[in-house]
Amino acid sequence: MKNYKKILAMILGTVMTVSMLAGCGSDSSQTQAPAETVKETVADAAESTAQTAEAEAGTQSAEANTEFSGTLKLYGPGLFTTVGEEGSTDIVTGISKPGYNVVIDRWKELYPNVELQIETIPWDNWKAACQTAALSGDVDIILHGASIVPICEPLTAYLEKDPQVKDAVGMMAMRKNSEIAPLSEYVPYGLTVNVNPVMVVIDKEILEHYGQAIPDYENWTMQDIMDIAKATTGTDPVTGKQTYGMSMIAAASANKNYIWASRAVNNDIYEWGDSLKNTKVNFVNDKTKEVFNYLTELSSYASPDYIEGLDMANAYTQDNNLAMFIIEDVYSAYNTIKAAGLEDKYMLAALPKIEDGEFKGITSSHMGDWNMAICNTSTQKDLAWEFMKFMVMDDVVQQWILDTYCIPANKEASGKLGEYMPADYADPISYVVSTSPLEFSASANNCYDSSNFGTFANDLTTVLNEMFQGNMDADAAMEYVKKNLDDYMSTLN
Repeated sequence: MKNYKKILAMILGTVMTVSMLAGCGSDSSQTQAPAETVKETVADAAESTAQTAEAEAGTQSAEANTEFSGTLKLYGPGLFTTVGEEGSTDIVTGISKPGYNVVIDRWKELYPNVELQIETIPWDNWKAACQTAALSGDVDIILHGASIVPICEPLTAYLEKDPQVKDAVGMMAMRKNSEIAPLSEYVPYGLTVNVNPVMVVIDKEILEHYGQAIPDYENWTMQDIMDIAKATTGTDPVTGKQTYGMSMIAAASANKNYIWASRAVNNDIYEWGDSLKNTKVNFVNDKTKEVFNYLTELSSYASPDYIEGLDMANAYTQDNNLAMFIIEDVYSAYNTIKAAGLEDKYMLAALPKIEDGEFKGITSSHMGDWNMAICNTSTQKDLAWEFMKFMVMDDVVQQWILDTYCIPANKEASGKLGEYMPADYADPISYVVSTSPLEFSASANNCYDSSNFGTFANDLTTVLNEMFQGNMDADAAMEYVKKNLDDYMSTLN
């Protein structure tokens, strides 16, 4: 209780300081959180701290593990970087997040003979930095390292030993590696700690003005999205203002729109061989053409500012002119909406359901993640695995992830989002996390692989932007991507 009071006092002081800083600033780009929002933030932070304290109190009796000893070293960007050891406060929303000292304290309680050393780094050149650290032989866990396969230890054997871990999470950091398993299978290289599903924000007021029903996000189709986007592009019958039906993921990352749309039509383009060289990529096909044409038509219901990335200027405000927009930063979006007092105006929805194939009927939303991987030069791999299990299974850690306004990969924990946000936001997120296949990620799935095929991701962005601007048709776009794919495949030994 004494610690709780200290933390609450610190939160109160920090939020008041943020409020004063926002009020004193002359930069118009800095948005001051309204007084009501600051009061709510203090109350929310206090409640959040109390929840963490309760979680800690409820697990105090957990037996300490003295089997392991030594020092465990973590290195990389991601989860711990964003909040810092002592916590952080968002200057715009006034939201305070507890630091990763919560994790350290909980670990000390359970593993008193193991010291944690966490070195966080920025995202700039992070892969090169992680590779250098791995070569030094002085790192045990690479934060967000699963995509750097050459320095990571496969987790297959660990998951066979502890199957409950795989069952608990909604996503795994999977990659292909013919030296470990057939390329038709995914190899787990990291444990996903928290996820960021791609979702749709819907402005319910704009839909109502145009007489459009709120969609059933568990069952709507690609055509439903297109129909709503078309119907809500024009002059708003109530306000008389110009509105647009859709803003997709930013044009600069247009390849990510290809990911969800290709999954929605189940455009499985890979015939995996015994090696990448012997793998066939059937990119030029009717479904690819369908995806390209669909996204191009959908872009016709976007603001003229979409290509330049300027169409989201009024998103999350009362002056918003976008009926729907697809986002990757779901929790951040919700916090912005809440800070503006507009929770009733908006809602979240999963992307449309997959039309056929093995995963027919579930959402086409994919998820980004922050993961942890065992460094293959570590001499403490079993201890590293113990910590990674702890990060996805321990109740106190799951509460901390929620308190930092992140979405736990742990399905049971993500199901508690309803305690943090209204059902219009929490339920769609939990739906995506709980139904998404483990291998569906932003970088590796059955329709898209950005890790193994050269400039594939960049080429998709290039051709989609050309199509959106009317400079290229679907046939030319497919040939452009295919040529670069063929050129890359020809270089493989």
